[in-house]
Amino acid sequence: MYRQTTLNKPKITAILPHAENAGLRDLFVDGAFYCTVPAALLMQQGLGVGDCFDEQALESLTFAAKLIPAKEKAYQYLEYGDLSRKKLYTKLVQYGIEEPVAEAACSLMEEQGFIDDGRLAESMAHRFAGAKRWGPRRILPEMVQRGIPPELAKEAVAMLDWDYTESIRHYLETKYRRADLSDRKERARVCQGLQRLGFEFEDINSVIIQFTEE
Repeated sequence: MYRQTTLNKPKITAILPHAENAGLRDLFVDGAFYCTVPAALLMQQGLGVGDCFDEQALESLTFAAKLIPAKEKAYQYLEYGDLSRKKLYTKLVQYGIEEPVAEAACSLMEEQGFIDDGRLAESMAHRFAGAKRWGPRRILPEMVQRGIPPELAKEAVAMLDWDYTESIRHYLETKYRRADLSDRKERARVCQGLQRLGFEFEDINSVIIQFTEE
């Protein structure tokens, strides 16, 4: 309990139900609204009307109050699609959420299963290889840029059971269908374009040889 007689400590003068959320309470200190906090936290801290804050209780309540809008913003971002932890954290900080609060919000999203970098890495790798038809050298940096930790990105790409030669052939039959592959300069241009899409030179060269011999 934090019941104190010291006059210079803030005193809880009222605790009222929050108008929009039954799990929250509006806290009034020294006669004025102070913050909105989870009701469970007040019970955990043993705080009630007439109690005064000590430093630890003040820090806990202040942090909890800041965490509420951070969680709400995180849910809003995740409504638009999956995000990596790093990407969600960056968005929250850019929005104006303090870094420790943003970290705590991300941890809560992980605990609740709303963000999972491993699951997202696997899904992203399949989408980039399939729908985008990118090669591994393009897929990996794109995943890291979108907030997937490098080791998870490498693991997801390595686990892909994907025939990149089929993707190369697809580009030769579509994007580069008018290219004269018998011309050295034209062939080099096509190779450079396919390398920018993330394919290995050995795979590109092998497919081009087969393609021109058909």
